[in-house]
Amino acid sequence: MSRLLRLFRPVPEATEARVAGGPADEDDAEAPAGGGKLWIFYPFEVYTAVVLAIAVLFLRYHRLRIDWRTVEYTLYPMVPLLPRALLGGIGLQVLYRLVTRRSLRDYLRRIASVPWMVLWLRMWVAAMLMTYMYFWVKISVPLINERLWDRQLWSLDVLLHFGLSPSIFVSQAFQGSPILGLLDRWYGLWVTTVFYTMAFFSAMPGELVRRRFMASCVFLWTLGAWLYMAVPALGPIYAFPQVWHDLMDQMPRARSAQIGLWENYQRIVAGRTGGLKEFNPTLGVAAMPSLHVGAHWLFALWGRRRARLLFVPFVIGTLLTLIASILTGWHYAVDGYAGLLLAWLCYRLGAATERGKPTTAPQGEGGGKSSRESAAPLELMAGSEQSRG
Repeated sequence: MSRLLRLFRPVPEATEARVAGGPADEDDAEAPAGGGKLWIFYPFEVYTAVVLAIAVLFLRYHRLRIDWRTVEYTLYPMVPLLPRALLGGIGLQVLYRLVTRRSLRDYLRRIASVPWMVLWLRMWVAAMLMTYMYFWVKISVPLINERLWDRQLWSLDVLLHFGLSPSIFVSQAFQGSPILGLLDRWYGLWVTTVFYTMAFFSAMPGELVRRRFMASCVFLWTLGAWLYMAVPALGPIYAFPQVWHDLMDQMPRARSAQIGLWENYQRIVAGRTGGLKEFNPTLGVAAMPSLHVGAHWLFALWGRRRARLLFVPFVIGTLLTLIASILTGWHYAVDGYAGLLLAWLCYRLGAATERGKPTTAPQGEGGGKSSRESAAPLELMAGSEQSRG
């Protein structure tokens, strides 16, 4: 029995790094005592459980029916996507190592263990629970907090940009441009980019870095959902549709998604008087903050820390997402700025959830200097590409 229990005990990250033939950085360092036992709950799991319990109690307090059928409708459809996340993540890690000329044998040896697989599964369980909570908090916003902040956000946009509305400026600047269709397509790929980026980072060999990464994702999506509840806003495309009157035909993907979300939103609003039915909980409408921008920036920050080759592409992707979020009318510019700030905060929180022993980072992985250079989240799997954050 003791031999069987040892099989399920993770190898400390610092030991794994030595096996891989290189020094560990802080993300691969050994966690504090007690973190190597599988029956111990990691910080990202504790936080997920706490915010999920708070969300369920909050929604039930407001007399919203959060029962087992909500689990069946939003959680169960995510389960078949787990093999895709596993194979896609490992495949992307293999590709990254081929490009950067890193050892494939060491990587495959490190992931070919029961502890690695168990932690991977625990991470994705947390991701599914955070997505479940995100969907139901977001879709419930119009039922709990009826006030809308669109006019204030529009005014703040104008104030921050010296009297010029970014929505008007961007829409006029790109009108008739072929870039319009490209940005429309890019924004529509957000769910796919988030899913496979999370798969990539969750398939890294080190345990500590994976736990920290998942903690930052849980922070981002859960805090984002509660900000939706605190500062409800529809977004400029719904509050000021006249700005995009001559533009939306050039962005068919955004237009189709916006029609679908608006119809679903109207059903939710009609449910304020009772009789809410036939709605899609994955199609919530909310603007502040933009988690589209926030998620891509969070990945850029983790790329800078753990996959330097991807940092510049992630930065470019974040910039394109910010521009597209304004151009399509989904968000005010200030929503994107709030998303950037929230992502940075969640990155710092995630990196601080567990402390390892700081050592020198290996060249090519953490960047050739100590990982302490950094001073140390769906609308995801089950969500439609029409969903937005």
